[in-house]
Amino acid sequence: MLYHMWVRHHLRPGAFWCLPKGERLLLQAFTLVEIDNLSKPRQDAQQRGPIGRRRVGRG
Repeated sequence: MLYHMWVRHHLRPGAFWCLPKGERLLLQAFTLVEIDNLSKPRQDAQQRGPIGRRRVGRG
């Protein structure tokens, strides 16, 4: 996880460990969500219109 923060967000591990515990926990949670989203294939790509907005069903 620290490798991901370093490569994607340029946050060095030493700087991470200098943060207060609450900020470290928040960054860990955000990073886990980001990694999870990156590993999932985008299933909603077919539902989006040409400008990236979700289409609303009619009926």
